[in-house]
Amino acid sequence: MKTKIPSSTRDTSMVQLELPSTILKQLLQSGVLHGGDCKCLNTTAKRVLWQILLVTSTNNINHSETYLCA
Repeated sequence: MKTKIPSSTRDTSMVQLELPSTILKQLLQSGVLHGGDCKCLNTTAKRVLWQILLVTSTNNINHSETYLCA
């Protein structure tokens, strides 16, 4: 079922949501989401986003998030 969003609110609405870091990583790697589109609301979110951005920027699946620090 599709819900139509009025065009007047489409570009100005902000949404706060929670999603697993694996999904965030997939969205960033696929190019669907850009790091600049994200706003971290707490230090944990900032740390996770930075780790994912570092990992995805290497474009090398052999690197593990646990080996990088921000």
